[in-house]
Amino acid sequence: MNRNELALTDITDSIRKLSAASSTNKQVSALLNQSYEGNVFSSENAGRIRSVEETLTFYRNIFFDYRMHYIILGVDGTVYSVTDGIDNSTYFGKQFSESVLRQDWYYDFMESQEVSRWVIPCTYNDKGIFKGEGGSTEDEDFILFIRRIRDYNSQKFLGVSFVSFPTENLSQILIPYEGAAMALFNQEQQLVYANEDLDLFHDISVDNMDLLLKEHDGYFHYTVAEREYLINYVTMDSSGWRLVNMVPLKKTTEAVDKLYSAVTTMMILIAIGASVVCLVMYVYVNAPLNRLILKISSINIGGTVLSDVEGVEGFASPVFGIVEAEHEINRMVDYIEKLSAQTIKQKEIEQNLRYEMLRAQLNPHFLFNTLNVIKWSAMISGAGNIAEMITSLGILLENTMNRGEEEGPLREEIRVAKAWVEIKNWALKNRIQIHADVPEALEDFRVIRFFLQPLVENAVFHGMEDVENGEIWIKAEQYNGRVCVTIQDNGIGIESGELAEILKELDVSQKRRNVTGIGLTSIHELMKLKYGPDYGLYIESKKSIGTKVYVIFPDRGGMDAENNDCG
Repeated sequence: MNRNELALTDITDSIRKLSAASSTNKQVSALLNQSYEGNVFSSENAGRIRSVEETLTFYRNIFFDYRMHYIILGVDGTVYSVTDGIDNSTYFGKQFSESVLRQDWYYDFMESQEVSRWVIPCTYNDKGIFKGEGGSTEDEDFILFIRRIRDYNSQKFLGVSFVSFPTENLSQILIPYEGAAMALFNQEQQLVYANEDLDLFHDISVDNMDLLLKEHDGYFHYTVAEREYLINYVTMDSSGWRLVNMVPLKKTTEAVDKLYSAVTTMMILIAIGASVVCLVMYVYVNAPLNRLILKISSINIGGTVLSDVEGVEGFASPVFGIVEAEHEINRMVDYIEKLSAQTIKQKEIEQNLRYEMLRAQLNPHFLFNTLNVIKWSAMISGAGNIAEMITSLGILLENTMNRGEEEGPLREEIRVAKAWVEIKNWALKNRIQIHADVPEALEDFRVIRFFLQPLVENAVFHGMEDVENGEIWIKAEQYNGRVCVTIQDNGIGIESGELAEILKELDVSQKRRNVTGIGLTSIHELMKLKYGPDYGLYIESKKSIGTKVYVIFPDRGGMDAENNDCG
């Protein structure tokens, strides 16, 4: 009903606007103010009438696409008309104006103070003669709107405008529900329009309208000729007219019945389809699943069949279904997790043993070399030198035998390396000088214990055997979240081919027995085990210039550092 109410409201508003155009248009008002002075057919009067009708036609084309009549009756008796485009406008307007002057409702309107009024229903024929005055053609019902025309400025009475709309046009505007009947009642509860037999609305028309249609809008059940109807109605605010829709109750339940049948059929089809899908799943899904379960039960992990694992219960008979599959998969996952935990634990134990072996391998090597140096120094120098050498040896022994901690401060490692060089210089006649350049912030940086002395030893034995003034520089820097300790010497350097062999030795996948001593490879592997594959030793060397060894540690202190390249 809302759509029909909006459509009818739009029509009535357009009629009001069209009628008001004759009062608001200044040119029309000026022409209506002129008098034809008794000469109806004068050229001046004909021009005036034509100008008014052209203006009326313009407004009619703006507001309406339907057949209608637009007539102005001037106060001087002149008739201006816009018909439906079929009848002669002059003849139609003359007949209409003469007939309307004889209507009681027209005189009632003129004697009242009303500005406008709806006349509904209004009946006249195609010649403009109102019902009850005779005529040779069939009468037609209209919705008529009349308005007084006054001068816009002076409010002088200029005439009356008539805008009529054929009720048969409502069939193009008001569209009822399927199978329903629709009617339009005026304010006096008179039936104006109906799309079905008028008898359907007889009982709810004049006598019963106020009793049945009590609210502004609503609905109720009604019975006519033993047929039940659902009556839906709405009252238009602008005019007070009522739109009434009568829907056979059978029609309303018919849609529900169709929906019920459709839903029932759909549910049956869904049930059948679900059964078919379940059957297909039973045959084509569970069969492979059953084979998978049996395969899992017989899987061999590390030489052990899963179904024979102690403490894990299996099935005595063939299994079938998702629950059984979940059980078997859980058994396999539990067993794999158990094996993984054992493997990780075993690897951890092996790594710790290997680490301890490397440390044990490293420390006796240093001690053995130191004792040899002391022996030969004592034989060459005499007992007077023994005290100083024992002091340096004490430093070495203190650090070598102290195995309580895996790491120590960098400054302690530098102290050990200097003690070793001091002892070694007794044999080399002070040909080796060692220098340390370590920032104060890195003196307490934690490093692997006893890593520096073997690298210094390698520099002396393999790089400075024939060098008169040997120099060793120890430097520490931070860069990109790492700490780099550099050991640089001015020795004889390493041939490119020999350096390639040394670098290949440091690669675990190519490792052979050492060519430079156990210290170099042991320290490299020890660092990778402890800190990861990104850390360890890196070597650069040029023949006759010297060798650099970079020892890369992770900066676990989180200290800020410049973005420098190591070395």
